[in-house]
Amino acid sequence: MAEGRFIENPVTGERFVSTTTGVATGGAYVEGKGFLPLGTRPPGIHRHRNQDEQITVITGHIRARIGDDEREYGPGETVLLPRGEWHDFWVIGDGPAETLARAAPALGIELLLATLAGLAREGKTDKKGRPRPLQGAVIGQFYNEVAEFKTPPPAVQRIILPVLAAIGKRRGLRPYYDRHFEPGEIEAVLAHWANHRPWAGNQPPRF
Repeated sequence: MAEGRFIENPVTGERFVSTTTGVATGGAYVEGKGFLPLGTRPPGIHRHRNQDEQITVITGHIRARIGDDEREYGPGETVLLPRGEWHDFWVIGDGPAETLARAAPALGIELLLATLAGLAREGKTDKKGRPRPLQGAVIGQFYNEVAEFKTPPPAVQRIILPVLAAIGKRRGLRPYYDRHFEPGEIEAVLAHWANHRPWAGNQPPRF
């Protein structure tokens, strides 16, 4: 992702600015600032099976739930989201929040954020910024190493996602689109993603 790249999701109101890209760190981590409206919340409880994540609050307040633990975080405080832990967080208080987030390793999280924002700009998501079902299945299948949602249960997802993703693929849907990225950007992210996939022989994910 281009250094200092600005991503805006017009549906959720979220804005992101990359401060350190995965390409710059060889995929070791990616870091960026988030500008999040009051009430901002991921579309469900989720986990990152292969990434550790941390969010530092710069302004405003968020509330985070990690496993069974839930607490509030304010300016200067950092919430750690260890890999494998189900978690959720949302902006609380009386205004927006600014955060600094880091994910290590980077994997494909940069592609995912830019793709979701791009689809939102094109009117191809619902009011919560979620892609349409078949597009969501294609994305969910491809980025499963990056983020896995708790609902429906992962065991069910492992059965239905490949089927729906295959239908979406036949209809021309993809997990990312060239039009949302600069030339060479996708290839660079996939290359550093591969460097941190020892479970797949350090090969990039295939679509």
